[in-house]
Amino acid sequence: MQIAVFSDVHGNYVALDAVLKDIKQQDPDLVLFAGDLCLFGSQPAACVQRVRAEEIGCIYGNTDLAISNEPLLSDDIEAEKKERSQDTDTAEDWTWARLQALDRAWFRTLPFHIRISPTVNPHDDLFVVHANPQDVEQPIFPPPARQKDLYGEVKQPDDALEPLLGETMFGVLCFGHLHVPGVRLWNEKMLVNISSVSLPLDGDVRAKYGLLNWDDGWSVEHRYVEYDINQELDNLAREKPPQWQKRSQQLQHGKLG
Repeated sequence: MQIAVFSDVHGNYVALDAVLKDIKQQDPDLVLFAGDLCLFGSQPAACVQRVRAEEIGCIYGNTDLAISNEPLLSDDIEAEKKERSQDTDTAEDWTWARLQALDRAWFRTLPFHIRISPTVNPHDDLFVVHANPQDVEQPIFPPPARQKDLYGEVKQPDDALEPLLGETMFGVLCFGHLHVPGVRLWNEKMLVNISSVSLPLDGDVRAKYGLLNWDDGWSVEHRYVEYDINQELDNLAREKPPQWQKRSQQLQHGKLG
């Protein structure tokens, strides 16, 4: 059994298209998306429509919550919609205004996690979340040695993972959120960050996703996909979502700043 998992598209349709084409070439048994679909990029609506059209199994991420179909604040629905659509100073409102109402509502239907059971033993399960099994905000960092390489310090030692992971049964935890690919072993469990399709934070500008393979045990392959970054840079410059210059720099350099 082979499962493709991708995460953190962030409105970059050019990268999404490249990743989905690569996934199709691998011909997995199942394709899953681990959250953060359209905030910050130039083509949020196209990303939502593509993932929905391909009937990919999805969970929500932290930025998906920010642009879901939030309750209106007044009884005048049309006036409220018009006011919200005109207020585009933030990335959330800019993106919200470009999505269809049904697409915004679709985010509300997504689950927090997906569990894949290759055997009857839950300790063999693949457990897919956006950030961790408790919430969509707290990141799981790479192994301590990699943390030192990236940040100059260990931000999350192994004993700090117990509150996030201790009560959840799985063999492999698969997630995104941090935009840094890697595998971390913890208490005989494998923690797999399948990284991000867009806005990388590991210094590698390619789009990334993971292939999880079950054959009497789990293995993982991180896939690195070339795509036309200049096309997305042109899209950002044309559409000008809030903070588009910052996102452009991140796409070009694979890191913030």
